[in-house]
Amino acid sequence: MRTLSLTNPIEVSYIKNKMKTSKNASDFKRWQVLYFVSSFNVEADYLSDITGYSKANIYAIVQQHNHPNKPDVSTQKRGGRRRSLLTIEQECKFMKGLEQKALEGQILSYLDIKNLVEKEVERVVSDDFIWDLFKRNGWTKHSPRPHHPKKDIGTQEEFKKNSKSVWLPLKMISQMS
Repeated sequence: MRTLSLTNPIEVSYIKNKMKTSKNASDFKRWQVLYFVSSFNVEADYLSDITGYSKANIYAIVQQHNHPNKPDVSTQKRGGRRRSLLTIEQECKFMKGLEQKALEGQILSYLDIKNLVEKEVERVVSDDFIWDLFKRNGWTKHSPRPHHPKKDIGTQEEFKKNSKSVWLPLKMISQMS
């Protein structure tokens, strides 16, 4: 069994203060592990029973404290935009510029916007990125209603004038007579 030891010296009063000011149970337990390792000669099995962490997690906490650049073992907040190509402010500014062009009729399709985005971020982006960009910034797809290319407006108007105003099934018409 490996021996747990702290290579970075730490005062017990500092650890106790961190335990008291912990905002969640996970942070408290992580500082508790360091407290037991620095104050008493305990094994990872014993600490895993006390804290509910696995032995591997206990070793990882001690190793994280022993790392010279990051001795703080508090948990990091989760979530956020870790892999974003543009910040939220950059996206808003970019979309404002596009809004002006769209109102003037200079943008006809999402491919035009995709090409502009690719120039902005200097890399190829997926179609999903563009649609997500639209959704995040409140853009919706507006397209004209489709029509047949050989439609005849004169025939349509004649049909509207000469058609019956009420359409009923043949059975109902024969019953009404």
